[in-house]
Amino acid sequence: MWQDAWRIAKYEFRISWRGYLITLLLLAYTSFFTSVMLYGHLVNDEEFRMEWNIDLGYFCMLPLFGFLMNQTMFRYRKEDTYSRKLAEWHTMPIGVSQIIAGRMLLLILVLLVNWILFFGIQYAVLEELRARLDPAEFVIYALIWLGYSLFAAAVFVYLELGFPGRVYFFLCFVYVSVIALITLTLALSGRSAIVMSLAAAADRSWETAALSLAAAAVGVAGLVALLHRRISRRSFWT
Repeated sequence: MWQDAWRIAKYEFRISWRGYLITLLLLAYTSFFTSVMLYGHLVNDEEFRMEWNIDLGYFCMLPLFGFLMNQTMFRYRKEDTYSRKLAEWHTMPIGVSQIIAGRMLLLILVLLVNWILFFGIQYAVLEELRARLDPAEFVIYALIWLGYSLFAAAVFVYLELGFPGRVYFFLCFVYVSVIALITLTLALSGRSAIVMSLAAAADRSWETAALSLAAAAVGVAGLVALLHRRISRRSFWT
């Protein structure tokens, strides 16, 4: 199965590599504005200190680093491109398990590369962050957010392959609304995901990083099982 999954992942990247350039532009933009706001928190500058804003940026943007911003992604609402691709694959000797494994493999590989770039840029640029966290502590901080990113990105893949384009578009708005509500709730309670993850890293809490990754692994496995069932029941598979 994994050989087929690897072929699918390589094929998808080969036809969509230009979309990765757009993903890199998104990464550069996100790195800039989150670094500015993180700097404000680290130096306690009230003008730029907006923890809720950093939380929202991390929650919304980090999962997108696992996607290639290609034409398929930009046309899914009008042309239902993901459903058409699934229908096309259905005519080939490719099983549902191979399709899902290939999609998840590409997602994880792209996300890992961009995760290294994003957090590496932050640590290199922000002297205050290096003063707060040594390299080992910063790895804990980054791993905590890697766990979230993997799970959240897998949720988007589930929505991408499991529903028609217009429904996927609507559910993305629902997801962002839920994230905004969580961010607002944290802010009103005087808490921040960024602050808590920095504190866990400063305490060298490898347990927190391990828990984040373990929860992501369980969540992704559950989503894969649900997605297999969902795709198998979609109309073009019958």
